[in-house]
Amino acid sequence: MPNVDILRDIIGSPGCAVAPGAYDPWSARLIEQAGFPLCYLTGFGASASHLGAPDIGLMTGSEMAGLAGRIAAAVSIPVIADADTGYGNVLNVRRTVNEYRRAGVAAIQLEDQELPKRCGHLEGKTVVEAEEMVAKIRAAKDESGGDLLIVARTDARAVLGLDEALARGQAYHEAGADILFVEAPRDLDEL
Repeated sequence: MPNVDILRDIIGSPGCAVAPGAYDPWSARLIEQAGFPLCYLTGFGASASHLGAPDIGLMTGSEMAGLAGRIAAAVSIPVIADADTGYGNVLNVRRTVNEYRRAGVAAIQLEDQELPKRCGHLEGKTVVEAEEMVAKIRAAKDESGGDLLIVARTDARAVLGLDEALARGQAYHEAGADILFVEAPRDLDEL
């Protein structure tokens, strides 16, 4: 069964699935050997381990897609890969989807930050208008042809509050996102 279908089964099952962060093929193999059903290529992990720098958009889309491909080739479990903002506008998102799809990942994460983006845990983030992110999700979903799941992440919680983050999550789901990711809830009640 293709990894995208395995991931669909995982997210469609009751309960939670833990996806530890991988930053290179070796860490992904360790995650798989430890028995986890999937792994997550994190932008912070990649930037910190490959550049010695924080996740502030320094790694290019091609660098991340290449790393995603090396990780996907090293393991048999599904890989979800951070694709930042899609590296630009709707046209860039389409190209990003194709690069990551060729890399063999099961899903990509797109976030609604403005460029230059910042690590989700840093101060000073700004987010694009929800309509811009909706257009990116629709383009990603269209371009993926069902061969890649779309994780839509919103950083609106820290910038505009929980209600706006939830409203964006609903809009992103309606636009076709397969998985929603509200960055940095403040406590268990917000989860």
